[in-house]
Amino acid sequence: MAKVSVDTLVLGGTLLPMNRAGTILKDGGLAITGDRITDVDYCHRLRKKYTAERTIDARRTAIIPGLVDTYGHAGHGLIRGLYHPIHGWPAGHLYWHATTDRWWYAEAQLAATERLSFGVTTGASIIGSTPARTDSPIFAIRNAEAYSKVGIRAVLGVGPPDQFIPHIPTPWSGTHFEGGQWFERTFTHEDAVANSVEVIKKWHRGANGRIKIALAPAYLFGRHTNRGRFAYEYKPEDIPVMVERGEEMRELADLYGVQIHTHIFAGSVEFALENFGEETVDGLLGPDVVVAHGNGLSSREVEALGRNQCGVATAPSTAENVWYGYPPIMGLLEAGANVSISTDGSAPRFSFDIFKDIHRAMWHQWMIHGTQTVLPVGKALRMVTIDAARVLGMSDEVGSLEPGKKADVTLVNLDKPHLSPETFVPNLLAYYANGNDVDTVMVDGVILMEKREILSIDREKVMKLAREEAENAFDRVDLEKYKEADHNFWHGIHYEE
Repeated sequence: MAKVSVDTLVLGGTLLPMNRAGTILKDGGLAITGDRITDVDYCHRLRKKYTAERTIDARRTAIIPGLVDTYGHAGHGLIRGLYHPIHGWPAGHLYWHATTDRWWYAEAQLAATERLSFGVTTGASIIGSTPARTDSPIFAIRNAEAYSKVGIRAVLGVGPPDQFIPHIPTPWSGTHFEGGQWFERTFTHEDAVANSVEVIKKWHRGANGRIKIALAPAYLFGRHTNRGRFAYEYKPEDIPVMVERGEEMRELADLYGVQIHTHIFAGSVEFALENFGEETVDGLLGPDVVVAHGNGLSSREVEALGRNQCGVATAPSTAENVWYGYPPIMGLLEAGANVSISTDGSAPRFSFDIFKDIHRAMWHQWMIHGTQTVLPVGKALRMVTIDAARVLGMSDEVGSLEPGKKADVTLVNLDKPHLSPETFVPNLLAYYANGNDVDTVMVDGVILMEKREILSIDREKVMKLAREEAENAFDRVDLEKYKEADHNFWHGIHYEE
């Protein structure tokens, strides 16, 4: 029988397709035609059936789906390292009053390149810190352009500041660089919504479907931690405003077919159930809602999120795990929620290397339940692949290596001292691997990185532009308090005011 011609064969690695059966193929491989996976099988069978224009030698690698990071923030890549436990970090004022659209393009290029180098082929990013910077559509547009150029997939979150905890001074304003000069302009909730809609219209499903836009209201149900942080005492007259704003996001999400990506912590859903009513809460939630963090949720809150099959982007590296407690992953899964592990990268204290978050998420659940028998390795790996793709509403296309799905593929080099010998590959990936072990990455069947060399973009030019734009912004902001290195820093036992 004549062999079938395909574009690419990936042969010889340990293949973890993340299919429902939980298959592990030693000496497995893929056949790829165009942007789709044609076949998944053992190498000797693929060699008999196919001839290819290009064959990738994947021996001593783990062949896994491109990793999916369900939550992060644009902007953070250019202020990494600028953090102090007491003073915080400069995201707010710097993002809103010291950055140009070129700065946002430079940061997005850097972030996409970092993600690519760590094997992430799909990444969600809120445009800015909290809230998203939507005083103009240009900042999200420049992010979309950068991710499109690098070649990975992105879900970019836009939306208005929260009415009651906006994290920026009132009246809201942003500073823009135009014609060689800086101009500060105020904006309203309505302006931010209109700008968000413009971004949706211009970029949702852009770049051949690789770029998607989500609505990212900071706190769909408010923030109610009662921990003295971001405190706001909600009043009875606030409730109708909160409901109206929430329903506005729901109507726009339904109209344009986009997700809602929002922060929810302990007490938020309880508050909404008590003050909005269960029917209203259920009307706002749904499988197209992604809950970032989900720390310290009560059983009633878990039940509501599960009942509505919400996606949850847990973030094991963030301070919220200290402030509010760990997210109840096991309860959320049992209740019916779709749960993923994310980075919340790439600052103030962590990178886009999602491998570090796999075992960290497992440890958190072990601490909650007092046993290492919860959250098995295989499930944790699914939470950065197929389950994560489901959270972002993309599991029909990405997240697993199966015939007919998009050819988003990551090869992890196992020929390393810390990954040898090849005992049980799932455990090696979850406990020992890191992002720098990623060798080759494909998106839509296109090789974007091969043998650690990024092919889709000039890495040196990306970093050069990032450094230039960072310095330009730093010239407009006093950063010294974030870099204190006094005697107490080196010899003390805790930070002091």
